[in-house]
Amino acid sequence: MQKFLLLVIGGLLSLNSWAQQNAQYTQYIFNGLGINPAYAGSKGIVNVNGIYRTQWVGLEGAPTTQTISVDGAIAKQKVGLGLLLINDQIGAQGQKSVLTNTAFRVKVAENARIALGIAAGISQYYTDGTLLQTNNPNFDPTIPTTKISTSLPDTKAGLFFNNQRLYVGLSASNLIKFKNKFVATPARHFYLTSGYIIPLNDWLTFKPSFLIKEDFKSPTNIDLNAFMLIGDRIWLGGSYRTGTKSFKGNGQELNVSNAWALATEIYLSEKVKVGYAHDFTLTSLREYAGHELSLGFYFFRKEESRTLSIRYF
Repeated sequence: MQKFLLLVIGGLLSLNSWAQQNAQYTQYIFNGLGINPAYAGSKGIVNVNGIYRTQWVGLEGAPTTQTISVDGAIAKQKVGLGLLLINDQIGAQGQKSVLTNTAFRVKVAENARIALGIAAGISQYYTDGTLLQTNNPNFDPTIPTTKISTSLPDTKAGLFFNNQRLYVGLSASNLIKFKNKFVATPARHFYLTSGYIIPLNDWLTFKPSFLIKEDFKSPTNIDLNAFMLIGDRIWLGGSYRTGTKSFKGNGQELNVSNAWALATEIYLSEKVKVGYAHDFTLTSLREYAGHELSLGFYFFRKEESRTLSIRYF
């Protein structure tokens, strides 16, 4: 099993049609900038967040992802700005991205806004062929023997609506499609997400939400989430991730994988929060768990009012 991922990647690299999947997170529930550029500025304050994720711990070549995001609002909350840095690696291939985000936010009701967001930047995709060499005399000669890379433009677009109780987002990533024989580049993905706040009493607030991710080539990914806010300080809950073959031909030959996660986010103060998620896969890799750590900071002036959506969304 220790060589499982590298062997799979080696086989996939021989297929010209192979496409890298977008980085996957559990704590997008608390910070949606990674999947929707229209999220920028939605909190109304400066929000800095970092995530470190490692999946299938103990398995050689398992995915690891690090992200840093910064966003805030200017022009009387009418414009959101953001910056997103991504470092994603799985086995011999990886991606490094820098994206700037701009969201144009329109007030449609008291405490309610709808935003149109775009993200643009550059991504470097690479394959380290030195990790794919074997002593097999039948080794595929089309697989690179050195580290190769290419840098390509990267774009995203999205819509995001939120008020103090509800949010709905629709977005698309990798709008410019590229193909490369040796370097994996991501397929275009579409995201639909929504959540709702249900106050139960003075101490407990319930937030159910979902995320649907679709690329029309592999099974549709669906996340179902349920979280409780305790004492306005601690988020605690879980997620169930599954797949369904929604469209004819999208991944009919692929097996649907299921997973679930437990996650928490704790506000250490008004301006500092930490988070942790533990992922469990329900496939043959169930013995290898995943871990995700996050650290976030809020920056705001004393005279700035903090809306409910800062902690809820």
